Amino acid sequence: MNPDCFHCGLPVHDDRYCLPVAGQSQHFCCVGCLAAAQTIIDNGLEAYYRFHDPNQTPAAPPVSDTERERLLLYDRPDVQGDFVSRPDDGQLTATLMIEGVSCSACSWLIEKHLAQLPGVSQARFNQTNHRCQVTWDPARQPLSGIFLALFGLGYRAHPYRPDQEERLRQKSQRQYVLRLGIAGIGMMQAMMNAVAIYSGSMTGNTELLVRWASLVLTIPVVVIAAGPFFTSAWRSLKARHLSMDVSVALAIGSAFIASLWATLSGGGEVYFESVNMFTFFLVLGRFLEFRARTSVYASGNALASHLPATCQVWRDGQWQRLALRDIQAGERILIQAGELCPVDGTVLTGRSEFDESRLTGEFAPRAKAPGNAVLAGTLNQSQAVEIEVERTGQDSSASSLMQLLERAASEKPRLAELADRGAHHFAGSTLLITVIIGLVWLWVEPDRAFWVVISVLVVTCPCALSLATPTVLAQATNSLRQRGLIITRGHTLDRLGSVTDLAFDKTGTLTEGRFMLTGVHLEAEAERLGFAEADLIAVAVELERTSEHPIARAFRQARQPGTPAHELHDHQRHPAEGLSGHDESGLWRLGHWAFACESPSAPPVKQPGDVWLSLNGVPLAAFSLNDDLRSSALPALHALETLGVRCHILTGDPNGALDPRLQYLSQQGRFHYGLSAAQKLAWVNQQTSQGARVAVIGDGINDAPVLAGAPVSVAMASGTDLAKQAADALLLNENLSTLALAIQAARKTRRVIWQNLIWALLYNGLALPLAALGWVAPWQAAIGMSLSSLLVVGNALRLRRLS
Repeated sequence: MNPDCFHCGLPVHDDRYCLPVAGQSQHFCCVGCLAAAQTIIDNGLEAYYRFHDPNQTPAAPPVSDTERERLLLYDRPDVQGDFVSRPDDGQLTATLMIEGVSCSACSWLIEKHLAQLPGVSQARFNQTNHRCQVTWDPARQPLSGIFLALFGLGYRAHPYRPDQEERLRQKSQRQYVLRLGIAGIGMMQAMMNAVAIYSGSMTGNTELLVRWASLVLTIPVVVIAAGPFFTSAWRSLKARHLSMDVSVALAIGSAFIASLWATLSGGGEVYFESVNMFTFFLVLGRFLEFRARTSVYASGNALASHLPATCQVWRDGQWQRLALRDIQAGERILIQAGELCPVDGTVLTGRSEFDESRLTGEFAPRAKAPGNAVLAGTLNQSQAVEIEVERTGQDSSASSLMQLLERAASEKPRLAELADRGAHHFAGSTLLITVIIGLVWLWVEPDRAFWVVISVLVVTCPCALSLATPTVLAQATNSLRQRGLIITRGHTLDRLGSVTDLAFDKTGTLTEGRFMLTGVHLEAEAERLGFAEADLIAVAVELERTSEHPIARAFRQARQPGTPAHELHDHQRHPAEGLSGHDESGLWRLGHWAFACESPSAPPVKQPGDVWLSLNGVPLAAFSLNDDLRSSALPALHALETLGVRCHILTGDPNGALDPRLQYLSQQGRFHYGLSAAQKLAWVNQQTSQGARVAVIGDGINDAPVLAGAPVSVAMASGTDLAKQAADALLLNENLSTLALAIQAARKTRRVIWQNLIWALLYNGLALPLAALGWVAPWQAAIGMSLSSLLVVGNALRLRRLS
């Protein structure tokens, strides 16, 4: 026979959960009870168990054996594949959908409870879309234990999948419509009955009959429409944590019980119409907030959920249609015209145009030819192409973008955290104030005390304060995503709005990053040694063999077919200088003049931007390379200057010749060349120490340290994976003018957040004394609280239009 849980009294099904209590080993039913007991003991409250009776009502509905077996399946790696990512540090990160969350107090409770579980290093809950990201060590904590811990709190958790989230959203919407319909019908009928009662023309028996009719109409409103308020309040009280629904549940429950007693006893006033009315307006406010919140992420979910589940793969000498999860990197797939690409890959054969608007916000199709990259989620518009698979599933660009969006949404800026803490403390304060007000009215005018208390409870519910920041941040993030900028960190918008200086990398950021070899200038020594132009290009290709720099790609493209490879050994990379390697002839160097030729003197005048190749310090050739400036660079710089942002260029290119079109930068910013990654970061730190608020935008591996170390940073979508992971935002459309729009949006976001917070505090500051004086009826309090929340949500919706 299984023992009972020492903490809650439920049967124990897993012997792993044990803990010594008062010198004896005790068993627990789940990791939630184990964590609760550990917390009690760690805080010196072990004496609690001397008076504790485990045979009590469970903290949450018990988990059945069938449900427990289902949750154990989530410990299997193949089941986790769709919603769990596996970073290199050995820990796992899962994204979960959680049902039953009503306010910021619930999110606080979830984060704190999960963070106490053994092996859980981080738990972040996004109140806007009700997703929770949990990072844990699978060796110390199974994923099923995390699910059980959430069940122990009374919440239902599901693996996050876009299609499942959409079903849950539709289910929640149907429930809201049902609750709203029941409350609306009950409100109209109860108000008509109230008018008849207040007219004074009814006899005693008729009035009693109408009261009973109102009671019958109100019961489904309280049970169905207001039921979630009571559930949330009870959950908060069991966790010894106050939420805004505690006030709401007290108000609705008290008014209903008082009216029920008056109906049963045949005396006193009934306020069934008030119960129905403020239930209706409360549900209406929550429903509109739900619609505004979920619509923000609908387009983002569409990106992941609309990827095809199957595609055509070349196997066993023929094209076969297989499930996407069965496709491996390195295989060939066929994408027909009109089909979405389900993977990241490279075009092998065929030419077409792909619509990348789902990712970048740019509706102009992009031409794709053999060798070009194609991203998951892009639409083939012209003709069939064959693609070599590089990344699938959780590793694809579409999934990576969704994970970055989740990371940003789960991280809260400082202002949002302050608002959440304020709403939590405000709920407790208002309950205390309500008790004081009720006692005063009992002494002054006992007949009105009860309804004044009800009005105070309803009117001071901090819904607007809790919605003030999440709705604004969600709308701003979504609007920028639609314009091609992905926010990947929670603090990005807050810091971007205060930027005074913006530092650009040059190659691949201000320029297209597509170098073309426009000329090869041979020196006399090269001709004497018998080197032809093609031979020296082959040497340059060998030196750049392991490099992903755009210059390396230019040499590979310029190499003539059939030219024999020139093998080198002892390859070395010299940051901000060049590359070197050895063969039987000696030391080869490729880079700027001073490095390649080991000469402090000025190089022969060839062309700005020349790259020199030398053998044993003797120059053999100068390669002229051209990299066009982005068409959006100049408009972006002018727009940023208009916003009062100083623009700088930080480049590792040793060439000090600045593009003539950028010469005006000397009027407001600076051009720094030949910088290593450490020197770039040092420059940013120096500017920050002098009071500047610096943002950095780059794309290369050498930019990753400064992108990670800068107060706020942006990476180009064409940049390296390391740069994109280190940055706070991604510029998907590579239109630099979007940066100016983002700064404007960040400044507008800050203003809207402050407007919402000021309004929420002003409303509660004015409504409380009015309700305390008895000037606000319960139904008026419900309308006022709902309108306050709707005003906050409506103000946030202004961020849909950033221009």
